[in-house]
Amino acid sequence: MQQIIREAASGDGFPPGTEHIRFISDCDGAADWFYHTPGNPQRRTVVFLHGALSQGDQIYTRADVRAFWLERVLAGSHPLLALNVRGTSYMNPATAADTHALLGWARRELGLNQITLLGGSGGAISALIYGLLYPDDVQGIITLGACDLARWYAFLARGGAPILDTLAETVRAAYGGTPDEAPALYQAHSVLAHADRITVPTVLTHGEADTLIPVEEARAVAAALAGNAEFRYIEVPGGDHDSAVWVDVDLETLEVREG
Repeated sequence: MQQIIREAASGDGFPPGTEHIRFISDCDGAADWFYHTPGNPQRRTVVFLHGALSQGDQIYTRADVRAFWLERVLAGSHPLLALNVRGTSYMNPATAADTHALLGWARRELGLNQITLLGGSGGAISALIYGLLYPDDVQGIITLGACDLARWYAFLARGGAPILDTLAETVRAAYGGTPDEAPALYQAHSVLAHADRITVPTVLTHGEADTLIPVEEARAVAAALAGNAEFRYIEVPGGDHDSAVWVDVDLETLEVREG
């Protein structure tokens, strides 16, 4: 990270003390940014990864996500890093390198060490990919509606709805082509191929009737992660795509609260 600029966050919805932090990537010189809301550094730091077609302010500005997850972060006095991750990137190589550098900076400059990744949908996919690429960086993963990226692309490419076509294009753009065109890259970022690298406490939630990420994709990931003694899969009966996001997971213990 270069040319780091820290400023007070402006606009409605940001808790007191929240910083907007801009930087230049060491990887390729691209500009990106994230938010930091301070908390108790002895508590787990929540690293929020936003969903597809969104930005790094989602946890602050999307009303339902704010009411559910930001309130839990604040109630638990958790430090929060909300990353922009170059928009919709699905933790591609440049984004993964940026995130690794960012978390190293946060450890050195902010004293944040216990990292829990929290992401929904596209952010959930990114959380799993980062967890397998940099397993020593994270101490927990909460992934709300996730899948293996290459398998999901195969589903999206069949089309059938404009949103599926749009999402397929975001995957191609992020990875420089399709799984057939960049097989080694998709394989390197495959949770199904590298599930053994994810050994930290991990929660995966999914809606049974999700039409954007079919439940079969989440079940495949759950089967791959079953060897992790600290993995838990929660399927919401009849739940849609957003239902996975509203499963109440304790941000400190990663225990699922029933009800």
